[in-house]
Amino acid sequence: MHKYELMFIVRPDVDEETLKATREKVQSIIAENGGEVTNVDDMGKRRFAYLIDKYREGFYTVVNFQGKAEVVSELDHVLNISDYVIRHMTINMDEK
Repeated sequence: MHKYELMFIVRPDVDEETLKATREKVQSIIAENGGEVTNVDDMGKRRFAYLIDKYREGFYTVVNFQGKAEVVSELDHVLNISDYVIRHMTINMDEK
């Protein structure tokens, strides 16, 4: 099991329920694939340094978790096809 940090940005025009559902979906994917969420940090709405997909700001969330590489692959797949997630990045904290 490796330690990972996932950061994702949700579009600023979504309602609170959609934002909460997106965060819960990420946590459920981690749990369903044998991972364990250790920390979730809601960083709120932040302004971007430049336009991303015609947006100037977005809701940032950082999730720390432990799991296997399959968890990261599944998260990457789901977040890539999500209509609400603008950007995401997963970092292997063991390799720092």
